[in-house]
Amino acid sequence: MIQTTKDILFLVLGISILVISFFFSLFLYYLIKVISGLNQSVKSIGKTTHRVEEIAGTIKEKISAFSFMPLLAEGVKLSVDFLKEKKKKEKKITENEE
Repeated sequence: MIQTTKDILFLVLGISILVISFFFSLFLYYLIKVISGLNQSVKSIGKTTHRVEEIAGTIKEKISAFSFMPLLAEGVKLSVDFLKEKKKKEKKITENEE
């Protein structure tokens, strides 16, 4: 079967090509799995974005029909101001403790 060094060369080349083909196939398999996972993630994000847009549209419709909108806006503004002041006080307290 193996009679010359040329036969050994061809045998080694054949085995090398088989090994390289195996690892290349394995690489392609995992690459396809990763791309498939990314595709599913993108679809999921798209669905979530669509749901958020629908909810935002519904809220916008409800708010536009709401007649006490200025009162609500003032309440939100006061709440935000209150939280900012509270955070400033907490920050001062932690700075004084240090």
